[in-house]
Amino acid sequence: MRLKSILVSAIVLATVASSFAQVNVKTEKGDMTLRLIGRTNFDAGTFIGGDSLVEHNGIAMNDTRLGVSASFDEKFSAKIEICYASKAISFRDLWVGYKLSDNSSITAGNHFQPYGAKPLGLAYKFVEDASCDYAFCPSRKIGVSYAYTSDKFNLTAGLFSDGNVDNGKNIDQGLSLSAKAIFRPIIDDNSVLHFGVAPMFVKSPNTVSFTGIIPTTVVSNALIKTGTLDPDNYLRLEAEAIFIKGKFYAEAHYMATSAKNAIVVKDKEESVYLDGFYAQASFLIKGEKQNYNKKTGLAANASPKSLEVLARVSHLNFDDDNLKAGKQTDFTIGANYFFNKYLNFKLNYIYAAVKDGDNYNMIQSRLQFSF
Repeated sequence: MRLKSILVSAIVLATVASSFAQVNVKTEKGDMTLRLIGRTNFDAGTFIGGDSLVEHNGIAMNDTRLGVSASFDEKFSAKIEICYASKAISFRDLWVGYKLSDNSSITAGNHFQPYGAKPLGLAYKFVEDASCDYAFCPSRKIGVSYAYTSDKFNLTAGLFSDGNVDNGKNIDQGLSLSAKAIFRPIIDDNSVLHFGVAPMFVKSPNTVSFTGIIPTTVVSNALIKTGTLDPDNYLRLEAEAIFIKGKFYAEAHYMATSAKNAIVVKDKEESVYLDGFYAQASFLIKGEKQNYNKKTGLAANASPKSLEVLARVSHLNFDDDNLKAGKQTDFTIGANYFFNKYLNFKLNYIYAAVKDGDNYNMIQSRLQFSF
């Protein structure tokens, strides 16, 4: 009865949210437009077996967000978004943008660095990030970035603090230099071929750690982890490819981190190299074609009334010569149904295994509404 009540409540809230989503507030002069934005996820999951059987079933209303996006004086834009998750409230997006031209803009504030797939947000195809993306992709940071978009190219570069909007009292937060270049030799209404590379250099007084998780939201978990590293600096690198043809979508990412003088081995500082990859593909059983966002260079949700099947493999290698923290591989298969622009349902089966260790099987569902 509890799950049924949650699902009914979700559908009612989604219906109400849909009506608000169609309303923009404008000033009398028309020089400012405000739009209310928000989302919430209703998650349910259960472990169903494995060498190490986990007795856990979970239901959660995870990652609820509310915010406002604005455009004003023709060239300016802004976004403020707060999040309630893990019994805490925090800021997510908090930035102001300026349009330099039809193809370029500057953004300043708390926003994503050009790295990984976390900027996908609502358009993420699975219930949870790939374990590789979770391990290596940084969170939002305070900084300034420049973005250029054309049919063939995306170029983004930025300078960021290594702190964030919630720990701004620290005097020395370090810095992060990030960039990303995307080349699209093919892009039309039915096809996309996309290649990208993203380097990031971080110099920070903060320690850093990397964790491999079971890609689920209903239980906190860590299959492999590096522990605390204290590098002089570190370099992240990502290479990616996306291919779309009609109803078919395929994507692959390779990620790596090289941390200089990160640990002490036999009274000597040693560097650490960690890497991983993930690949995923999907096909629309029902629906016209896969969608792609040229501005972000990432996937976009399928159209309403579409049914999508998908699969993903993710691998993490934390077995550096100086740090034997383990290897992890997980597989996910699933299905997505898009009721309308505001409401979708995801169902995932997840198998995760640690080399020479335990393995886990899990089913998770998500009802997500947004406006």
